[in-house]
Amino acid sequence: MPGPSGERRPTSWTARVLAPVVLVAVAAAIVLVVSGTLSGDDEDEPRDRNAQTSTSGCTPDAQQAVEDGFYVVQADDVQGLSGIADKTCIPVETLVELNPNLDPQALQASNCVDLVVDGCKELASG
Repeated sequence: MPGPSGERRPTSWTARVLAPVVLVAVAAAIVLVVSGTLSGDDEDEPRDRNAQTSTSGCTPDAQQAVEDGFYVVQADDVQGLSGIADKTCIPVETLVELNPNLDPQALQASNCVDLVVDGCKELASG
């Protein structure tokens, strides 16, 4: 029913109470989502030789490569970096970070993949 100035007022008190409560709840949810996205556990630095290279519960098939700090791509590595990640227990994201000049889509047999910082330099110097 219109008021004296022609404005329509809410017909119940629930609209007056629930609208601000819902607005605050939505704002809080947005803040939580944004803060969760910005505060991940991403490492800013690549792994160094002293860092633990295997994840818990994973036993690397390529144990010698993990110890050496580099992996030489084999002809049967058809899964690319994900297959190497499985063999070495090192996440794909870490492999990509350690090998910025390596195209994961164009891996070829005998390519060297760093498992630690400058791991392939050991192969080149040896």
